[in-house]
Amino acid sequence: MLAPPPVRVLVAERDPAVRARLSTVLDEADGVELVGAVPDATAARVTLRRRLPDVLLLDLRLSPPEEFPRRPAVVALATFDSEAGILRALRDGAAGFLLRSAPRRDLIKVVRLAADGHVVLSPDVSRRWVSAATRLSGPRDERLAAVDRLSAKETEVLAAVGAALTNAEIAERLDLPEPVVREHVARVVRKLGCAHRTGAGLLAYERGLCRPGRDRPEPA
Repeated sequence: MLAPPPVRVLVAERDPAVRARLSTVLDEADGVELVGAVPDATAARVTLRRRLPDVLLLDLRLSPPEEFPRRPAVVALATFDSEAGILRALRDGAAGFLLRSAPRRDLIKVVRLAADGHVVLSPDVSRRWVSAATRLSGPRDERLAAVDRLSAKETEVLAAVGAALTNAEIAERLDLPEPVVREHVARVVRKLGCAHRTGAGLLAYERGLCRPGRDRPEPA
């Protein structure tokens, strides 16, 4: 059986030391191909067109995620003092966010999840993200009330989405076929009036359906 193709990753990071560290980790990782490491948004756009990466690790100080195409998946690189930027990035369609100082294991996991089209919630910053969402999101009574109107199965699916489980992991947890899980996720996102899974995951945290950084299963 042929091995799957490597996940192609582009790093766009202003800080040269951080850029070098991320590049080294990605370059040494199995199943990952670093296609470039650039210091600004202009260079990122050029490299995107030429190298067609699966994932873009994007310094939020360079550009908002919505200025890039939906593919590749954009993962925002953030620090603890950029809560507002993190929340805006998630609302604008970013696949998730990651601390610049994230451990190697978390970095590789985030890249692989994002490449598969899943929400990425870095365990290291989940608690801060929830706090930021509470302060910055404003009144969301209608959407939170919509959470309460979900069926029991839909609520289970939403909690799993908030925990950043992949569709395959949700299928295993709930003992459902993966196509059924995809349908459930799409229906939940639609019922909650969200643009994507990330927004639904945010509501799951706000409603207390999952615990920051503690609900994802550890890899075997």
